[in-house]
Amino acid sequence: QSEDCLNFSIHLSRTLIDDNAEIRATAKLPVLMFIHGGAYFLGSANRPYYNPENLVRHAIQRSTPIISVAINYRLGALGFLHSNHAGNLVLENNSIHDQVLALEWLRMRIGGFGGDVDNITAIGQSAGAESISVQTMHTPLFKRAIMFSRTPVTMPAMTPNEHDANFLEQAKKLGIHVDGSERDAELVANDMINVDVSKIRDLAWVGLPYTNSTYFPFERPSMQLARQGKLAPRNWREWAKPVEAQIIGSTTYDGGISYNMMSKDTSRSGHAEAFTNIPQDVLGARNGTALLDLYGINSTANDTDALQRICLFESDIGFFAAALSLAQADLVSATYFHVFDLGNPFAGPIRNHGAFATHTFDIATLLGGDHEDKLPAHYALVLSQWRDRILDFVVDRTPPCARYT
Repeated sequence: QSEDCLNFSIHLSRTLIDDNAEIRATAKLPVLMFIHGGAYFLGSANRPYYNPENLVRHAIQRSTPIISVAINYRLGALGFLHSNHAGNLVLENNSIHDQVLALEWLRMRIGGFGGDVDNITAIGQSAGAESISVQTMHTPLFKRAIMFSRTPVTMPAMTPNEHDANFLEQAKKLGIHVDGSERDAELVANDMINVDVSKIRDLAWVGLPYTNSTYFPFERPSMQLARQGKLAPRNWREWAKPVEAQIIGSTTYDGGISYNMMSKDTSRSGHAEAFTNIPQDVLGARNGTALLDLYGINSTANDTDALQRICLFESDIGFFAAALSLAQADLVSATYFHVFDLGNPFAGPIRNHGAFATHTFDIATLLGGDHEDKLPAHYALVLSQWRDRILDFVVDRTPPCARYT
């Protein structure tokens, strides 16, 4: 989280550089642009596990070199804190606008690095995937899209009224005088601009996407809206040009991100007993019991086992089903659906290392990061074949699998 974050990292083959340390003028390579996740309040494209050198090297070795670009953008309050009554001082969804600005710069300048401006694929994971998704419903500045483990359907967001109330509440936390409706939000915003940025950053997860807006043209997202194609602006096909193709998907255990957080919270217990009432209240006794039986959850289960199973349900409903609903929207005719099921072998809070494909392990493994040499030897062939399919899609839109219908 920083105002000084609008920067790129660019990886390319040394063969593009001539003896005078200049980019060869004849170069015109496919571009893969990465947007990182982190629920819009944490993360950075510069984290070691996002290092794309192994993917770029793999592309070179198979004689289809690419240029990899990763961007950063404002997060948390810096990216999303907004009031509709504060004029132009705190605009809505600055995080998304940062990304669009980065793409505009990329289109103007990537040719100077040997990239093909007409062959840019945007790839994102988690919040980065949602960011790409909402941009595909306008006139995207990229040709193809790859979205891992997040859609606008299940990402938390706030309405204009909720943003207005949140804006004043956060101003109070910053020590700014707020006197109800008697003090105009624009004056509060002026005071906020003068607050030390570190204090704003310490507000943490207080900024969420602003709905009923350019990039989030709905009140509340839902899978039903997605299936009906209503996450996109009204009549958008009349003025926007959709991407030529997209890959949408999830991992088999995206809910592991919740498991990691909740298992560390010693103040929370009794997960099984607390959860078993919810399906029956929402779905009725018969369907609720069927769902609990399906996931093997009962009120007497120990916390560790129950939480792991509850988070598997979260994976299915919050990530897999949500991604599926976006594919069913048929917003992009050439849509490909995938599920990443390569188990994460590294130690962590989740038991049975290697049994689950966890949140973020897909993008980190695709890029290679700083952990590829630590993967089990038998992963190498699977990883190589998967990279080949993704690179074929990036280079010339070769379908990675059968089109979703």
